[in-house]
Amino acid sequence: MDDPLSNTPQVAAPLAQVTVTKSEVFVISRSVFNTSIAVLISFALGVLTAFLFSTQSAEAHRAEHQQLINQAVNAAIEAQGSRDTANNGSRLDSNSRVEVSIDDDPTHGPADAPITIIEFSDFNCQYCGRFARDTLPLLRQNYGDQIHFVYRDFAILGPTSVDAAIASECANDQDAFWVYHDLLFANQGNFSQESLITYAAQAELNTERFTACLTDAAIRQEVLADTAEAQRLGATGTPTFFINGRPVVGAQPYEVFVSVIDAELAGVGASPTP
Repeated sequence: MDDPLSNTPQVAAPLAQVTVTKSEVFVISRSVFNTSIAVLISFALGVLTAFLFSTQSAEAHRAEHQQLINQAVNAAIEAQGSRDTANNGSRLDSNSRVEVSIDDDPTHGPADAPITIIEFSDFNCQYCGRFARDTLPLLRQNYGDQIHFVYRDFAILGPTSVDAAIASECANDQDAFWVYHDLLFANQGNFSQESLITYAAQAELNTERFTACLTDAAIRQEVLADTAEAQRLGATGTPTFFINGRPVVGAQPYEVFVSVIDAELAGVGASPTP
């Protein structure tokens, strides 16, 4: 992921007017960051106190400590999410067009398709899960080879978001990204290392190779680089999409995606798939 702008999305004719409804999007803001830090400090002090007086093993304490930290981060972000979603702090304009690289991230559909959709997503995000389960299958079914779909990480909802994203990259290394992608979205909220390995077994991966990959520093850096790229582009919440460079923010209804896609197809003289 060295050059985030090395590949330019396909650009169609002048934009058609598209009415975009209010999105459902998880937005992370400065207040989320501050709240998360405060909650983390409080939990860390509590866990440290318990550690000094408990008779449990050191290993058990470390596991409990990590679990509580993860819960604190996710709880703080979820508590803030509904308010930030209403404000929708995205800096992206749905009528603009942004140059977005597909990088070397997982894709499906032909590379020369007239429509390129790049999603920045978080496996912990409920709205991303809704898109993956409900909307994406319809797009695949109804547009087929007219869409080149790209999944990029925007892991902003706590440590387990990063863990799940790393696991998906490890699945991708064994050519099983989309199977693993679906398993993660079907099991949101259960991203312990043991669970991630269990999903790998369900996807019929080499679990020994997969487990070793989970601690690969280069894979972690790929996830963090994707997240930084989303922020650089102006994304402030998940999911954020770029359809031939045109931003669509949030888990919009299927009809919104159809409207943008059909306008793009018309711009290049193509007809939507029946």
